[in-house]
Parts: sequence; C-alpha cells; structure tokens
Amino acid sequence: MAHTRYTAQQLAERFIDQREIQNVMGKYALLTMICKQADLVENYWSRTAKDPTLGTNDGWYVGLEAISGYYQAFSANLKKKAELLKAVFPKQLEGRTAAELFGAGEHYPRPLTTPLVEVAADGQTAKGLWQVMGADNSVTEYGPLSTWHWGYMAADFVLEDGAWKIWHLQELVELASPVAASWTAENPFPRLDGFEGFGDMALPAPTVPAKLYEVYTPQREYTAPPRMPEAYDTFSETFSYGME
Repeated sequence: MAHTRYTAQQLAERFIDQREIQNVMGKYALLTMICKQADLVENYWSRTAKDPTLGTNDGWYVGLEAISGYYQAFSANLKKKAELLKAVFPKQLEGRTAAELFGAGEHYPRPLTTPLVEVAADGQTAKGLWQVMGADNSVTEYGPLSTWHWGYMAADFVLEDGAWKIWHLQELVELASPVAASWTAENPFPRLDGFEGFGDMALPAPTVPAKLYEVYTPQREYTAPPRMPEAYDTFSETFSYGME
C-alpha cells in the first residue's frame, strides 16, 4: 500500500473523524454502564452496511436482528432482576414502579483505554481497538457481587449519512473473576438462600457459535489480543473485525 500524503485540511478532517469515532465508543460504553443496552443498536449501529456482526467469546451474532435481540435480551433480564430484587428487599423497595426499579443493583462500568484508531484514506471506513478494564456490579445467586470484566473492543466503522456507525464489533472478555478473589481460583462465594432466581438469566445463543476468545486461566495457552488496526486506503485492502 502506498503512503498517502494529506493536505493540512485533510489531516484536520482525519483528526475530527478519530475524535468522533472515539466519542461513539465512549457513548456506547456509557449506555452500557447505565443499563441502556436496548438503545445501542438504534443509536450506534449501521443500518445499511452489509453483514453487521457482533462477536463475543462464544461466537458471532450476524445481522441487526440478531444483534438487537442479544441486547434486548440483556434488557429483559434486567427487568426480571428488578422484580426478583423487590421480592428479596420488599421493605426497601416498597412502592417503587417497574420503571423506577429498572437497573436497581446493577452497574457495568466499561472504561476504554489504549485507543488505536485508523481512518481509511478514502474516509469511508475506519477501525478501532480498545482495552476494556471494567467490572460487572450486579445482584447474582451469590448476592450482590462485583466481577472484573477486562478485555477488548475491536470495531470496524462505516461513514453513514455523515455520521460514524459501528459495522463489526468484537466484545472479548480476557478476565472474568470476582473482585477480592484470586484471578486463578474459581468463584469462592456460596450461593445464598433467596437469590436462586438471579442465576437463571440467559442470553440468546450466537448465530454462529465459535470459540473467538478464551477467558484467562492459569492453564490457558498464550492468547494474543485482537490484531491492531493498520493504516489502509480502502476497506478491501485491510482485514475485518467481522466474521471472515
């Protein structure tokens, strides 16, 4: 690939594009933190790009319907948890409406660090890679529990009607371990009476099951992070964070 020489105006536009792409992912992470997963597809995913995909450790969700279904199921689980929580803590939550209870006891910070963003020379697509150092703070069958949720977000973006939208996204978990417990040990906490239903929440299976990434254990072989974005002219010249 030839090195592209940019004018001062083009360089300024590219800096703006990089900022906008980082803002998209920052907003994405913020909505996740405040339990607004149901709004992610409508606000930040492309409506026109071919074959949008969401990749998790366990496989691919292919197409907007499957991706939206994944996030809608997450939201539905939060509603179920709110109902269960009211039964566990009736005095504290008495009189609260379903809307007031939604997201109670849940907090999913997803700080994004080490941003690497490359905008195509033609300005129509872009790639980004972030390290995620977050935690799931949730009510579980073990009671209130905080679990480290570290990993990566790797994404392809497409410019759609003047705005950057997500085309392919991988949300890969590198580390999942209860806070205050050893990263190398299994969950040491006992299940608590009255919290049994909190462990029954499930998400839809991937459209295409696959082992995309393995959570850390002492026995895991060396596992490299997702490939770093590289400078490119058009998307046909680079790799994809989607299902190739």
